[in-house]
Amino acid sequence: MKGRESVKIKTLMSAALLSSALLWGAAAQAADTLLASEPELELKQGRVTAELWGDRLANGYAHDLLIILKNKDNKVITAYQPSIKGGYNCLLQLVKPQGEEPAQLLVSAGQGDWRAPSEYRIISFADLKEVQEVFGVPESSGIVTQAELKDGKLQLSLLNGSSESVALDAGVKAEDGRVEYSGLHSLQPWDVDDDGVDELLASQRLTQGKTPLADIGVVWKRRADGDGWEALGTTIMTLAPAAQGNTVNDGAEMAAGTILPRRLVVRGGEATFPVFAGKDVEVQNKINKELWTANADSMKKFFAGQADTAFKVMSAKENLLSVQLICGKTNFVHNYVNINPKTGELIKLSDILNTQDKDLLPLLNVLNTNKKVSIKVLPDEWYIEGRNLFLISIVDTHEEISGFDLGNLHKFILNKQILE
Repeated sequence: MKGRESVKIKTLMSAALLSSALLWGAAAQAADTLLASEPELELKQGRVTAELWGDRLANGYAHDLLIILKNKDNKVITAYQPSIKGGYNCLLQLVKPQGEEPAQLLVSAGQGDWRAPSEYRIISFADLKEVQEVFGVPESSGIVTQAELKDGKLQLSLLNGSSESVALDAGVKAEDGRVEYSGLHSLQPWDVDDDGVDELLASQRLTQGKTPLADIGVVWKRRADGDGWEALGTTIMTLAPAAQGNTVNDGAEMAAGTILPRRLVVRGGEATFPVFAGKDVEVQNKINKELWTANADSMKKFFAGQADTAFKVMSAKENLLSVQLICGKTNFVHNYVNINPKTGELIKLSDILNTQDKDLLPLLNVLNTNKKVSIKVLPDEWYIEGRNLFLISIVDTHEEISGFDLGNLHKFILNKQILE
């Protein structure tokens, strides 16, 4: 396998020096599956489309990763093999760098299911003849370089050379000794100080067996000389035991792909938000755009220190992805995103029920067991969980939920496939 991989990459890179036509022919042979794309990468040559290709196995693992850049005429201008052996749920994201340097690419590849850490690389295409990884193996390996539990306290050594001792949450049962830590679970570019340059917010989880102990967060900024990253702040957040059956911030596997949790930890706050990695790249991009748009205001509040965020997957079916987005500190607001996983398009309640039928509202009010709510118009917020439809109304600034068995609404159902 190694020999074949080496020959493929060498063939590709040699072709890059000859012509874009030859390069594309080699690229097609080098990797058989389009894993991710980013159509808005701005370089000195203008806007280009970045594509991540790889050999994806039946279990979803992709190897022989290869990034190909195409110009507006769909001609390949360069290719690069990131230093990631492979992974699951591979994604691309833009990063705003310093000065006049063109935008960079963040590549992620999960090292297991949605619970596992990911490999991350940030790649600069400032010089197409000398493509560079400006965020590589050392940073992606994690914030923590050594960890153990002693007398109920976490004894940590961090990447920046500092040492920390932190007591566990009182409800956590763990034994002194080894603590598991691995690579980063999340890496999110964001212009924290509003200077036009993205900082990197990274997080890493510490566990003992299946018991989560703590999340470590760091904000990294690129050094002025461009040589590496410096930590602006590190946060250690110990974790309380989760209630049995609590699925808040859990990812989900579905026919179309995987919902991945991305978690940020900063001093005084935490944010977890969903990202979708799918089998169809165009649909993947659409779903992530809808999820990010729906969550954008909440994330702005988080970065401003005004709120925490979380999410819960309500439905992850073949024809319906329903996600609850949660925002707040002591009082929480819930918003719901309902998406067709096959197309990436938002689903409206009128796509499911015949909302024009004059008998619908009277029946809903008869069936409604929440006596605080009188349904005069259908609310904007709704979700489906199992075989039940839930409508969310605001009464005296409070959220009120009314639930309905869809079997009782069969007369009004327009698209039964969505519910299957």
